[in-house]
Amino acid sequence: MRLHRQVKLEFFLLAAFLLISVNGCGVRQMVVRSATAPIIDGGFSAMMAEEDLALAKTALESNLKLIEGLLVSDPENSKLTLLASQGFTAYSLGFVEDEAPERAVKLYKRGRDYGSRWLKQEFGVDLLAIDSFSEFEQAVADLPAEAVPGVFWMANSWASSLLLSLNDISAISNLPRVEAMMRFVLEHDEFYYFGGAHLFFGAYYGARSTFLGGSPDKARDHLDRQWEMTNGSMLLGRLFRVKYVDLPALDGEAARSHLEEILNQDLGALPEGTRLINRVTQSKAQTLLENLEDYL
Repeated sequence: MRLHRQVKLEFFLLAAFLLISVNGCGVRQMVVRSATAPIIDGGFSAMMAEEDLALAKTALESNLKLIEGLLVSDPENSKLTLLASQGFTAYSLGFVEDEAPERAVKLYKRGRDYGSRWLKQEFGVDLLAIDSFSEFEQAVADLPAEAVPGVFWMANSWASSLLLSLNDISAISNLPRVEAMMRFVLEHDEFYYFGGAHLFFGAYYGARSTFLGGSPDKARDHLDRQWEMTNGSMLLGRLFRVKYVDLPALDGEAARSHLEEILNQDLGALPEGTRLINRVTQSKAQTLLENLEDYL
């Protein structure tokens, strides 16, 4: 049934895309905003509830290109812009970064740019155009609480690209900007997207040496907070605990216990909207468990 819904979604979007390609600007925007947006929302929600990774990968790839195509016809569509930011971030995390990290960096930057575009559309602030860190920090602080979704997805994708590029000095120099954005999310809505800002800070403090500002204790505190506040519904928090706390401490026993906890979780007992990311997390946990000795 889910596959049937996905086929219907892609057929509808393809038909809409063909229609808008041969009509004027006003008609194009009308079709995109009044007809496709609700269906895209539903389709994206269906993908986030998908357990079959092969199906989810194919669906994400095709729908991301359709969303980009629709944005060509309606570039000011903020709903599609934010979905593009979220979609490229989810796709890169789930299906690219482990196999092709260099490609993932490029895709994460694409997600970052869509998040930046959303903030510019909605609040008139172009964060990527600000050179001075103090001005950047002030511009973020001046945003209203309603900016949290764009700030989070821009920062999330940007952070993911930087954490894959820590051997690049320019990446390290941009981390304070992402930190400022994620602190904004914590201050205004620490629960946003299953406590995603806490996941960031878990990685932020856990991935770096203490010489560069890392802190195992802070990493643990943020990851434990995320796990507690979501009642363990987002398994990525446990995987981050393994990667950024257990393994740096060479605690193989804790790492194995947390990985088995992830793999033994019944996804059907967790919120439907977390199913895809949790299934991705289980896949990553299985690979890590099979190669655990290489990290200890």
